[in-house]
Amino acid sequence: MQLDLFDRRIIAALQEDARMPVAQVAEKAALSATPVSRRIKRLEDEGVIRGYAAVLDPRKLGFELEAYVLINLNAHVDEIIRRFEEAIREHPYVIACNAVTGDMDYLVHVVARNVDHLSQITLKTLLRIPGVRDVKSIIVLEAVKEARALPLE
Repeated sequence: MQLDLFDRRIIAALQEDARMPVAQVAEKAALSATPVSRRIKRLEDEGVIRGYAAVLDPRKLGFELEAYVLINLNAHVDEIIRRFEEAIREHPYVIACNAVTGDMDYLVHVVARNVDHLSQITLKTLLRIPGVRDVKSIIVLEAVKEARALPLE
């Protein structure tokens, strides 16, 4: 989909604050509210805007620890991959999972209450998913950058 300057301004405004009233988005985009509403609807319909969500502070919800878990599978056959990905999608403490290139197969982002909880998640759940061969954890010490906005070049 081709985005023009107005689309980019609308997206930038919504990335800044998705709850911003259409009139305020229109002001930032230098358009009136009606065409901005139509453009937002088109961006949603085309899948450019996939949804809206509150950004939560994990620590305020009792998750003192974040970790990235690197996972290797025993084999790359459809059934093992399907079962692994299904288990990951259902796991409440896994907040993101990406298939990756390199020495590992998956990079899993996990939140945990503390080190003991991370140990339970890793050893009692992730490592026991059928087909998982190897698990390595990297604990996050400090978030240096947490941008949700995508560049609109």
